[in-house]
Formats: sequence, structure tokens, C-alpha cells
Amino acid sequence: MFELTTLDLNQTTTLNQQVLVFGSNIDTQLKETVVKVLLQDLPGVTDISVDRDNWERILRLECNPEVPSDLVVAKVRSIGFKCYELVG
Repeated sequence: MFELTTLDLNQTTTLNQQVLVFGSNIDTQLKETVVKVLLQDLPGVTDISVDRDNWERILRLECNPEVPSDLVVAKVRSIGFKCYELVG
């Protein structure tokens, strides 16, 4: 008659996610690790990746919509890396 189902919280939280994409000069594993350690403590960040093979060295963050892109840019620049938002 009735079927019990469970709520997948991971699926629910992904509905309120945004993806922020930046160009950078993060070109080594060490630099990538340093930036990830810096950004992982931002509230709402769920995933960070860097495509070092792309000519723009793409930094990608999955996070909640409250994470402002200018904060990410400022934090990355504060440790000496280039960082600029890619829009579009």
C-alpha cells in the first residue's frame, strides 16, 4: 500500500550548489595543494579541482550560493597566485 523511501541528503544538497570557475597560474601539484588547503575551510565549499593541463589553469569550486567569487579571488591572490573569474 505505502512504500517507505529514504531521503538522499547528498542529492538534496547538490540542488543548492553553484560552480565557480577561475583562471589561474596554478601549474604544479604543490601549488594546487596549497590553494586547496586555503580554500577548503571556506564555509559551503564541497569540492575544489584544478585543471593544470588547460592553458588557463582552471580552478573550479563547487559550493553553496553564499560563497562570493570575489572572496575566492582575494584569498588565492593573497598567497601570490593569479586568479580571475571566468564568466560565461
